[in-house]
Amino acid sequence: MAQGFLDAQAVLGWMQANPGRLRELLAEEDPGDADVQPAADSAVRAHLRFAAEGLMAGIAPDLANRVEGMADDLDDAFEADWDVFEHHLELGRGAIALEEHLLYGADGDTEPAIHAALERRVRLGGWRILFLRCLEDRLGPEYDGLTESALAWAKERERDLAATILHMHHRQVTAMEEATGHPATAEERDQSSQAAAVQGYVRQAIEAAAHAMAPA
Repeated sequence: MAQGFLDAQAVLGWMQANPGRLRELLAEEDPGDADVQPAADSAVRAHLRFAAEGLMAGIAPDLANRVEGMADDLDDAFEADWDVFEHHLELGRGAIALEEHLLYGADGDTEPAIHAALERRVRLGGWRILFLRCLEDRLGPEYDGLTESALAWAKERERDLAATILHMHHRQVTAMEEATGHPATAEERDQSSQAAAVQGYVRQAIEAAAHAMAPA
C-alpha cells in the first residue's frame, strides 16, 4: 500500500461541524421528499456524498487532488458498480435466511422488525463496498487492495459497529424525548434506529479507509 494517509477524526469532525451541507445533499438526492425513511437508498447516497466531501478535511495534501470532486462523481460510480451491489445483496439474502433459521427454526415466524434490520444491515454493507471501491479507484494503482483491506478491518469490528449504532440510537431517542417531553413512539424509535445505522456504517467506512491507507 502507498504511504499516503487519511485522518478519520478530521473527516468526522468536519462532518459534525457541517450538518447544513448534509441537509442540502439529502434534498438533492430526494428533491420531492418521496422517501422520508432515514435509511432509504437516496439518504444513504447523500450521507456517502457528504463523507466524500469530508475527505478533503483529512486526506494527505499530496492526495487531495485525487479525491477532490469525488462527491460529485459518486452517484455515477455507484451506477457503474451496480452489479457489485446486487451480487452483495444476493449473498446477503442467503445469510439473512440462515440467520433467521437459526433464530426461529424451520417453521418459525420471522419477526418483521428483525428481518427489516437484517436487510438494512446487508444493504448498508453494500453501499459501504461501493464507496470504498470508488475511493480506491480515485486514489490510483498505488492503493490497489484498499477495499479488501478496509472490509477485512471492518469485519473484525462488527461488534464495535453494533455498539456504536446502539449508542447513537439511544442518544438520539433520549434527546428527542427531552425535547418533546414525552416517550418516543414506535415510529420515532424506528426512524432513529435507521438514522443511527446509516451514520454508523458511514463512520466506519471512513475509519476503515483510514486504516487501509495507513503507512505500513
